[in-house]
Amino acid sequence: MTTPRRKRILVACNHLATVGGSELYTFYLIKALKKLRKYEISYFTHVRGAISERIEDELGVPFKSGRQFELIIASHNTTVNFLFGQGPILQVCHGPIPEMEQPSPLADYHIAVSEEVRAHLGSLGFPSTVVLNGIDLETFAPEIPISEKPRKILSLCQSKEANEWLSEICEEENLRFSAIDKHRNPSFRVNKEINNADLVIGIGRSVYDAMACGRPCILFDKRSYNGNLGDGYLKPDTFAAFVRYNCSGRYSKRKFSKSEMKREIGKYRKQDGLELRKIAQERLNLKANTDALLQIGFGIQQIAHLRHRLGVLFRWGQYRKLFAFQKRQVRARMQAKFMEGSSLFEIQEMIAKERFVLPLRVSLYAYWLKLWLKGSEQSN
Repeated sequence: MTTPRRKRILVACNHLATVGGSELYTFYLIKALKKLRKYEISYFTHVRGAISERIEDELGVPFKSGRQFELIIASHNTTVNFLFGQGPILQVCHGPIPEMEQPSPLADYHIAVSEEVRAHLGSLGFPSTVVLNGIDLETFAPEIPISEKPRKILSLCQSKEANEWLSEICEEENLRFSAIDKHRNPSFRVNKEINNADLVIGIGRSVYDAMACGRPCILFDKRSYNGNLGDGYLKPDTFAAFVRYNCSGRYSKRKFSKSEMKREIGKYRKQDGLELRKIAQERLNLKANTDALLQIGFGIQQIAHLRHRLGVLFRWGQYRKLFAFQKRQVRARMQAKFMEGSSLFEIQEMIAKERFVLPLRVSLYAYWLKLWLKGSEQSN
């Protein structure tokens, strides 16, 4: 009896070079999928680096090699547009504001990480299902008991201004302060840093990681797309409201003075850390949320996927800008390889190994022919 072929799943993220929310989302999603053992997992990114190396070395998951997949789970519209035609695509939209988080019409279906994102997608005409960020509850778990009163505060804010401001507050309140900023001193093992603190300040995934580690949190940051705002101290009974906005601080959009932030710190209760851990186990369980993604993804009927692909091709003009951008990207890579001295055969393989839609493939082969003619002239 032959063993049935495992379904192939591709997990994609625009960039996997440094530590960040979408990068960690991708890493831990791949980790959860790999544990299931019944799928053949690979990954794709436009920018390799520290996280993609961990995916390969620690998880044993290779970079994309095939040309067709039973399911593609993609963060960022840039990966959706590039991988269109290679299998049913779920686009995971992590926020309503950043450009790359906007929905691609080439995706078969969209996943929203919060009710706020779902409403945003709906306003643009894209139905979606909410699946919250999944947290690895084994990696992010309480290791060191927290104090009855806060002594050590960790900031996971992503701006120098926010961290300097919080540092001043902690100095005035005689509290120990440390900060992990993905732009300045990123840490992949942020769970260890969280476990060395009593209280964590940040937004988004930082909050979920802290909750899973049994730490009380304050929702606050200063980011270019968000401004200086937050929701303040996270009580167990306010999680349901704050999570509708991905714990981004956009639920109440409060701005804080120093005295107000000191009052938020004063709301600290050790018991809240235990309750937040329970909520993380119920709502943010990586395994359960990964299962939800698979149920939605494999629920896409083959006939619906084919109808979607044909619809895109028949309305080529409507998507011309998307494919024009992709064409420029691939041509630039082809040109770079040509200038580096790669053979025309290697450059042709770049086109052949990807399952580009027919009009785009024809255009890329035409450009390859142009490079071939240029090479012939140079050899003469």
